[in-house]
Amino acid sequence: MVLRAQPIICDTGEIDDEAMLTYYGCAPADWEEASSERRFVELIDGRILVHSPAGLGHQRLFDFCYRLLGGYVEAKNLGEVLAGPFTMELALERKFEPDIIFVSNKTRANLTDDRLLGPADLAIEIASPSTRAYDRTEKRECYRVGGVREYWMIDPIDRKVTLDRPAGVQLAELGAGCVESATCPGFRIQAEWLWADPLPSVQACLAQLLAG
Repeated sequence: MVLRAQPIICDTGEIDDEAMLTYYGCAPADWEEASSERRFVELIDGRILVHSPAGLGHQRLFDFCYRLLGGYVEAKNLGEVLAGPFTMELALERKFEPDIIFVSNKTRANLTDDRLLGPADLAIEIASPSTRAYDRTEKRECYRVGGVREYWMIDPIDRKVTLDRPAGVQLAELGAGCVESATCPGFRIQAEWLWADPLPSVQACLAQLLAG
């Protein structure tokens, strides 16, 4: 690994508390070593990106989404929901650790003890100031090329959910109203849930979902 680290600057032009570091000249073996520490570490074409621990707001929003999607998938027996850092390996030189992935029953055969070999049915990323440009551009394109069937980028700063569905509607942004998954049958949220402070009860939202 070439130890030339460069911070990714947030949209304000400053290094924030959740800054990402990028290492250049890296091989898959370097990523294997770095990822063994169970941090969010991603490999993209010779670059290793190391994510700093998430802040409280990010963690609360992650917890809400993970529990809601996980509870729904379990109740409907649709597959499995996994929380990062868990690797989604799209290619030898492209290894990602989404915040949340949904793996359908059909795709579960591609799971190993430490990674998903191939694309998830649904990948969800919760943007932070330092990652939102990366999540919206380079990562989205890598997910598209790698065959991820559906990608949600939740941006609590702009209060928008960006949906990318390569096989159908290619790109949509919603700040309010119903956000419905194309790959997890029947799963939908009200975008307003994501921006509420405090966040709504997961149990109440799940009950509403399951009631149809």
